[in-house]
Amino acid sequence: MYIKPTQAGLKQIHWKAHDGVVLKVDWNASNNLIVSGGEDCRYKLWDSYGRLMFTSNPYDYVITAVAWAPNGEYFAVGAYEMVKLCDKTG
Repeated sequence: MYIKPTQAGLKQIHWKAHDGVVLKVDWNASNNLIVSGGEDCRYKLWDSYGRLMFTSNPYDYVITAVAWAPNGEYFAVGAYEMVKLCDKTG
């Protein structure tokens, strides 16, 4: 995953987020956290510096959807025949 700053002179941050392709990413401006889902059948929570805060156990299918609630307290994770509502701690 890459975070590219919009201001000139700031460094780009990048890291290996998943074992496989990252399929979905969502960032929340109110808590400055990132949730990602990938082909490794996991979802993960990151801070804005790329530090891992939570990793889910692997599911049966790849994670194809992640989305934050506007208030930053909850996010949803979706895969084949699965939808989870999670709080900001994972």
